[in-house]
Amino acid sequence: MEDVSLIDVAGGISSALDYISSTVTGHHRRVGLASALLGNSVGIKPSSLVDLLLAGLLHDIGAFSMDLALDGLSFDSDLEEHAVVGYRLLKDHPFLERASRMILYHHTSWRDLRVIRQEGDRETLLLANIVNLADRVDILRRMGVHTQGRKDTERAVAGFSSDLYAPELTVAFRQLTESGLFWPLMEEVDLPVRELLSKDLLDVRISPDQFIDFSGFFTRIIDFRSRHTATHSAGVAETAVLLARLAGMDEKEQKAMRLAGNLHDIGKLGVPTSLLDKQGALDEDEYTRVKDHATISADVLGAIPGLGEVADWAAQHHERLNGKGYPLGLTEKELSLGSRIMQVADVHTAITEDRPYRKGMTRERAVSVLRSMADSGFLDVDIVNLVIENHDHLDAVRTMVQSRALSQFRHFTEEMG
Repeated sequence: MEDVSLIDVAGGISSALDYISSTVTGHHRRVGLASALLGNSVGIKPSSLVDLLLAGLLHDIGAFSMDLALDGLSFDSDLEEHAVVGYRLLKDHPFLERASRMILYHHTSWRDLRVIRQEGDRETLLLANIVNLADRVDILRRMGVHTQGRKDTERAVAGFSSDLYAPELTVAFRQLTESGLFWPLMEEVDLPVRELLSKDLLDVRISPDQFIDFSGFFTRIIDFRSRHTATHSAGVAETAVLLARLAGMDEKEQKAMRLAGNLHDIGKLGVPTSLLDKQGALDEDEYTRVKDHATISADVLGAIPGLGEVADWAAQHHERLNGKGYPLGLTEKELSLGSRIMQVADVHTAITEDRPYRKGMTRERAVSVLRSMADSGFLDVDIVNLVIENHDHLDAVRTMVQSRALSQFRHFTEEMG
């Protein structure tokens, strides 16, 4: 595992949101790019452009946590709550703290921001207004039932008052569109986000250790969407690390396993919470939609340069040695030790953790299920034996980690009222 680009990571996370609905495909990418273009045009310094791009890429993360249908909402009246949720999800991580404040205000008018500016960070509030404008431009242009052409969108923006947007932003938008640069850059779909912008300004690298810390933070975004899985990723990651150690992996590989465990369910960002929370049996179409999360995880993680085998370990957690898993139906010869560990860690966590609708299995029942799956060729026998031989320790550590994650989830939901 190598250093990775912070922009690639944020772009990957935002791309997972595209899978929830065809309506929003590419929306976060376009808002991120438009925000960076507008920010650069009004002279925002490079370090702030990074924060601005992050805010644009992740601006609707709160709506997806709330399972809101963005195409059915009114831009000016319905969106304040998801801005608050997005802020609370992101505010506690140093990489995202400033971007979270932009997200908090990305549906606040310039008239109201001018009042707040008297007490707060003036540049951050201007950046929030940039995200607001970029978001509205893309909604006018691409989303909903009344989509507009480029020229109609430009005329609409020209008619916005200074109560809605800082005057220098509407001027910058007009100059960018007149130059012929804005629309082609914003609507480019084939290149990674950072390749469309200055690498010197925006290619911020984070180390493997920083990424592990970052990914642990993002388990909240992945898991907090559903009260049924609010602690799952934390349990899988901790179990996978312990199994990796027992299987003889070195410290570097154990860290990579933690990263894979933290991110293995990132594809669930693209699954409606109504399905994640459904207590009854899923019908065939619903089950297919839920299974798609493994494909989304593979697509998202595979597109982040530098992840290497971590992407495979994470994305292959539902593959099975006998070829009866998904999404690719890989077989024993195609599955590495890391992938096999992740599969066992995921199953063991799922059957032993408490969910709101049922208690976790007892030791005896869990061991019976794991042994049966190993005997039937679904799971690796050696890894399953490691679980059985060390079950009490594994379960105690998993319980401790998930109890901590549950406390964080409850605190988050209490803050949201």
